[in-house]
Amino acid sequence: MPKTVSQRPPVADAHSDVDRLPDRLDPTSEPIPMSTTPPDAPTSEVSPAPSTIVAEPTPTPALPTPPVHLAAERPHPPDPFDLDSLRLGSDFSAGLGVRRVITTVPVRKPSKDEWFRRRAGDGWALQTAVLEIEKGVERSTYILARHLWPEYLGEITPAVLYICMNRQGDLFVWRVKLPGPDGRPNTWTESALEIAKLATTTWCRMKSDMANGTYTPFVAREEAVVAEPAWPTDLTMADIMRIAFRGRLIETNDHPVLRELRGEL
Repeated sequence: MPKTVSQRPPVADAHSDVDRLPDRLDPTSEPIPMSTTPPDAPTSEVSPAPSTIVAEPTPTPALPTPPVHLAAERPHPPDPFDLDSLRLGSDFSAGLGVRRVITTVPVRKPSKDEWFRRRAGDGWALQTAVLEIEKGVERSTYILARHLWPEYLGEITPAVLYICMNRQGDLFVWRVKLPGPDGRPNTWTESALEIAKLATTTWCRMKSDMANGTYTPFVAREEAVVAEPAWPTDLTMADIMRIAFRGRLIETNDHPVLRELRGEL
């Protein structure tokens, strides 16, 4: 049987690959990386690390906000020295449950610093004859009974008596002289009568004007809130006259004042 001769593959010439290399290497060219992986080794792709899934936190339901109760502002305690609550009014006795008893009523002219009112109405004024006795700075006014007038015409003076009250609630009788029988004008008398008329509707004050011989009136401002006078309801005009002229009503000719006036005492 003939022998089979195996044929080997032709061996490549070692110089052939060298001849194909470039004569010179370009110094500017990048170096050829050398692979450490065998050419026939299968390439394996590196699987990325599995990502960690982070669970989102479950939101906590918001609790209802309790209502905020603001503390109520505490009222300021009343001022114990509130002047309006301490001021004494003309009707203070009514608030105390008592009644003021009038035992004295002076007969005088309003002072220059005194605010006063005159009680209106013809029933609260009396025109009569008065006798005035002066001893030093003291002046006393007397009322003479009618049957004594003719005997003392040179001593008595016609006058009108007005019932007045000041802001303190004090009663007094204001004597205003009337023009004499001779009819001569008297500026003091005329101005006093005008002020007396004005005082029936508003609070007045009067001051002597010595240079002109008159009384100057002053009235309260319209915006001033002043209570009306609290006239006594339990006293008549006669009652007030009886109190004001207690011991000063001359009814007989032997009264000490008349006897002194005649020079008998």
